[in-house]
Amino acid sequence: MPTRFWLSLGLSALLTAPAAAQSVQSVLQSTATAMGMENLTSIRYSGTGWQGRVGQNVSPDQDWPRLDLTSYTRTIDFDTMASKEEYVRAQGNAGQVTNLVSGDYAWTLDAQGQPVPQPGAAELRRLEILLTPWGFIKGAMAPGANPSMVTRNEYGGRSTVVSFVAFGKYRINGTINPEGLLERVQTWVPNPVVGDMYYENVYTLYREVGGIQIPRFHQHQDYDDGAHVPNVSGGDHAFGLETVSDLQANAPATLSVPDNVMTARIPPVRVESQRLGDGVWLIAGGSHHSVAVEFADYVTIIEAPLNEERSLAVIDEVNRLIPQKPIRFIVTTHHHWDHLGGLRAYVHEGATVITHHGNKPYYQEVLRAGLWTLEPDRFSLYPPEEWSEGYIFETLNEKYVLADQTRTVELYNVQGLAHAAGMLIAYIPSEKIVVQADLYFPGAPAPNASARTFQRNLRRLNLDVDTIVGIHGNPTPMSQFREFVRTEQR
Repeated sequence: MPTRFWLSLGLSALLTAPAAAQSVQSVLQSTATAMGMENLTSIRYSGTGWQGRVGQNVSPDQDWPRLDLTSYTRTIDFDTMASKEEYVRAQGNAGQVTNLVSGDYAWTLDAQGQPVPQPGAAELRRLEILLTPWGFIKGAMAPGANPSMVTRNEYGGRSTVVSFVAFGKYRINGTINPEGLLERVQTWVPNPVVGDMYYENVYTLYREVGGIQIPRFHQHQDYDDGAHVPNVSGGDHAFGLETVSDLQANAPATLSVPDNVMTARIPPVRVESQRLGDGVWLIAGGSHHSVAVEFADYVTIIEAPLNEERSLAVIDEVNRLIPQKPIRFIVTTHHHWDHLGGLRAYVHEGATVITHHGNKPYYQEVLRAGLWTLEPDRFSLYPPEEWSEGYIFETLNEKYVLADQTRTVELYNVQGLAHAAGMLIAYIPSEKIVVQADLYFPGAPAPNASARTFQRNLRRLNLDVDTIVGIHGNPTPMSQFREFVRTEQR
């Protein structure tokens, strides 16, 4: 039996007597007193820190890139399970980011301060309230939580681990150190790339502000917790609040849910196929696209973004467009999670993965028979046997060619790119089409480093291109891209 979820299995069996249940509540009450939160109903804290770009590391073996947070404020109402998170990043997209949740409703604010519904984010944002030091204690003490408890030697003494299940789904474990303060909160959340993803908040260096104990915040995501096969991804550090400049207990925290947020629902997956040429289709219909290329006896798909649901919809559409031909190859442009979340669906379908050689160890981990208990996919429910033998991978360093008597597709490594190591572009000579991801966004105000690198590689490879097909955005004439990169020189 996997040990990663040892706290999830049978802790309640250790606590059968009423006295034991009372002991859990006593520990929680003592911790609440030590943390100064006995009369706490809401909290607001501000500071500076950093944010990891989870799922966006430059290479699979590196940590998540960090963006400095020049300001950070979070306001939480524990009674209504509402949170308002506001921050400004020093790098990346400029401007303030505001994430909100109130009960079952989640939204953000756009640049004009208007609400943008995010119905799919509500559960995780509510869960994150319970992962704060004060939220965990309140959640464990709430009616019906039925917390359990064990003790162990940790943090230089005898520590106590309290555990409960939130929303009927998430096992949350909180470690209380010998000083009676919450040291760590851990859980697992569903992720379309890695399955049951480890999610941990570590709290250290507590200090008292206005009678409330506030720590240094440090969050890990997709972290090798030592209880499962080591993760070859270097991803780890997701968030840090290094300094807290202000804390207000029982601050006003009531949120009014906008009407458009109240009525929003998670939209169904939609696919919209667009014929780009003879045997070439753009499978669009959302923020991320795929491209289907027909050969004499099979089909190749370029890109497997987002999640299994989208990939299955793309597979159905391809089977409609190109009946009775199997999907033999799935090409992934790079390893970032938003472009990789549907990979397992194609492998389950029997497709061979084509990627840069540097991605293979990480992709092998993505395809391992790991824990997928929270949101199991087809690969986990009906695991194929063949993948472990290694022949579901074709890799390249600089160039790879797929060809038969009807068509050729050339794959090239993008040299000198800072965005992602091992980035591939696909070139279809018969249609003079190049397929790219994250290098050029039609409508961008000015070329960035990735667009300039893309231009240099097109020149280096001497590709005859009429149309640029992006995994994001609409197909664009090559002439438009040339004009775009010239704007910087004017």
